[in-house]
Amino acid sequence: MSQHGSGEDRLDTDVVVVGAGPVGLMLAGELRLGGAAVTVLDRGQAPAPRPRASALHTRTMEILDGRGLLDPPGTPPREMRGHVGRWAASSGADVRRRLELRGLTVTEEHVEAEAVGPEGAVRLRGRYLVGCDGGHSTVRRLTGARFPGRVLFAGDAAHRRVPAGGRALDLGLQDAVNLGWKLAAAVRGWAPPGLLDSYDTERREAGRRVLATIRAQPHLLPGGGPGTDPPRTLLGARIPHTRLVTPWGPVMTTTAMLRPGRGLLLDLVGNPALRCAARPWADRVAFVTARPEPGAPPGPLHGTDAVLVRPDGHIVWTAPDGSWTGLPRALLRWFGVAGQGPQALTGIDD
Repeated sequence: MSQHGSGEDRLDTDVVVVGAGPVGLMLAGELRLGGAAVTVLDRGQAPAPRPRASALHTRTMEILDGRGLLDPPGTPPREMRGHVGRWAASSGADVRRRLELRGLTVTEEHVEAEAVGPEGAVRLRGRYLVGCDGGHSTVRRLTGARFPGRVLFAGDAAHRRVPAGGRALDLGLQDAVNLGWKLAAAVRGWAPPGLLDSYDTERREAGRRVLATIRAQPHLLPGGGPGTDPPRTLLGARIPHTRLVTPWGPVMTTTAMLRPGRGLLLDLVGNPALRCAARPWADRVAFVTARPEPGAPPGPLHGTDAVLVRPDGHIVWTAPDGSWTGLPRALLRWFGVAGQGPQALTGIDD
């Protein structure tokens, strides 16, 4: 933070997140995993004692498990905001409370936010700003009907209609995990063209699916019927929660492999060509060779030789036929040009 002659402080950071609810804090932690500096502003004095949603969707539970945020034995934390907040803070996120956003200035290079607290005014300059401040978002009000390119939204602030059925928190946390790695990639300079734009495209579609499901629920018979549970394809889906044996001995789950917040190339057959093909992206993608647990029945990954997984857990490439054709193209599409990323991050690697 730098002092100015007017008595006003200014803080420079990569990303300013407005709102220290579960969504804003989850996003802050994701940004830190991706190597971006982040400052979170919240007008409240302390975390709320508990989330509004009483239950979480299976996909959200997988996301929390993928970041080590489930309480043993795999249950959601009783007090979500504080739990996620401690994780975000431990990763290096700067969380500042009792600061109310009053103004925004957006340029082609940065966003400048003015906030007011008990000790006076503070200005924050970031390359991006994300509004995670709820359905009555101050960020939305200050930007009006415009959506400037350097201002993004997540959670209730991003949705015109908040879904019923306790799904708002689910959608918000999934927004944060989808956006975090992409925005960090843009800040770090290795995001391929269109990566950040894919956040809006993917999350709009997810919101439409949730609303369609909620509308359809009253018309569905209990237990469904023939054809109500079609087999899902792996491509585009979240990686299934599967127990696998790694070369160094312990059994690991696929969700645990995502905890470093990097991409994951999972080799299920021991193909050395895969490692060679992925080596130029080793700073952004962990390579893991693993096998199914001995004696386990065939699982969702059965018949697939390898999968490439984004940091948010979605599969973007598979090798069901033993060929790694298309892997370099997928790596380029989701992880940018090889050799242009940050220094290698620590994480799972064999």
